[in-house]
Amino acid sequence: MQPVNLENIWPIEKPVSFVPLQGGINNQVWKVEMAEGQSYVLRRIPDRNYVEHIRYEAAVLRALSEKSLPFLLPVPVKTRDGDSIGIVEQKDAEDVFALLTPLLPGRLPDRNNIEIATTAAVALAQLDSAFAELSDTHITEGVPLFATFGELACCHPLVPDPLAAVERLPIDSTWATQIRHFLASVMEHTSDLYKLPQQFIHRDYDPANILVDEQRVTAVLDFEFTGIDLRVLDLCVALSWWPIDVMGTGKEWELIDAFGNAYCAHFPLSEAELLAIPGVFRLRDAMSLVYRMGRYLAGRETDERIQNRVRHSLWREEWMVANRERLVRHALGWRGGE
Repeated sequence: MQPVNLENIWPIEKPVSFVPLQGGINNQVWKVEMAEGQSYVLRRIPDRNYVEHIRYEAAVLRALSEKSLPFLLPVPVKTRDGDSIGIVEQKDAEDVFALLTPLLPGRLPDRNNIEIATTAAVALAQLDSAFAELSDTHITEGVPLFATFGELACCHPLVPDPLAAVERLPIDSTWATQIRHFLASVMEHTSDLYKLPQQFIHRDYDPANILVDEQRVTAVLDFEFTGIDLRVLDLCVALSWWPIDVMGTGKEWELIDAFGNAYCAHFPLSEAELLAIPGVFRLRDAMSLVYRMGRYLAGRETDERIQNRVRHSLWREEWMVANRERLVRHALGWRGGE
């Protein structure tokens, strides 16, 4: 991407350099540097179908920015026309939709550091407390990327039937049988899970989406998946990723308890929600897998990447089968941050 004339789209000075940054599976991002030292992040919107999702994300961020949170948010810079999204010209290429946000301070956290995990959990609790004050009446622009994680048949337009789509993956029959069983089991219990409380949540709070300075959270990033969903899901997403390096070693429990205790001390969950954590863990992974299956069918994932993703789900399910009862016991100990 070689953008030109950004200063004509947004109220900024003329950039002096563009540096590629690592983005998520859906995004390409660049650091935009100015002569006077100020920097921004330019995020390319993958295609026209995402525009309304980005408008929704921007509207949620603007609503949250009014809640006096103790960390920064990537609130989009409005264009000179007052829009959240700009149409960017490129040298020798078609124009693209893009979003411009300030470059926020901080570094990625050490996911194995107990103190950082604890402060990150408090930050998530503060974020979810602010989210709890929002309702869909506050967000009048765009549509969320996903309805709820529980609607697996709606995760990706190319996967209206997740069980049937498994047959189109480049995996052997043993894996296919295991994945179909996993997805069918999750789908069977989804309606019961959705009797639990729902609200706006982040839905992607992993260590790659926060910035820290020493032990302090300076910013929370990537609200692409934000929407109304199970309240307990934010904690489950976080607990799925923070201890990932030590899952299955026995060392994961110190991180899981540190995060769970700190979160629940500042954002208490009901006993029913805590009891549901294993099921919500599985739901989160099922949704992620189905979404990646859709990307594969759309030609946006290689055979090797989708095979690795299937292997990852089977590994997580093996851990859950072995640790379900222990996870529930630990979760019940987080009541009131005990």
